[in-house]
This record gives sequence, structure tokens and C-alpha cells, in this order.
Amino acid sequence: MKILSRLLVLLGLLVLLIGIGFLVKGIYDVNIIHAVAISNRSASYYNPRQEIILTSALTAVGGFLMGLGISMPKR
Repeated sequence: MKILSRLLVLLGLLVLLIGIGFLVKGIYDVNIIHAVAISNRSASYYNPRQEIILTSALTAVGGFLMGLGISMPKR
């Protein structure tokens, strides 16, 4: 169980870091969209809705796996 616990914590941490990376990219994309909207251009732009949903799911799964790994018995 000790190996499984550490593996779950590491996997959860990895997924959490990936989710944070997507969050930073989503914030950057939203700032670009706001800049385009403010400049009143009619150019097409990228909609980051799916990435924001993916970010939320990844961070939730990462937090769950980390919590599961931390709460497992260490024997």
C-alpha cells in the first residue's frame, strides 16, 4: 500500500500541475479575446471553453488522487 499511496500522490501532483498549466494558458487566451473585443475587430478568434472545462476536470481529478494517496494507510 505504501507504493500505491506514493504512486497516487505523484500521479495526482502531475495531473494537478498539468491542470495549472492549462489554466495559465486559458487565462492568456481569454486576455487575447478581451483585447480583440475591445479593439472592435471582426476577426475570428479562438474559444477556450473546452480547455477551461478540461482544466477544471484535471484539477479535480488531480486533487482527488492526491487526497486518496495521502489518506491511504502507510503500512
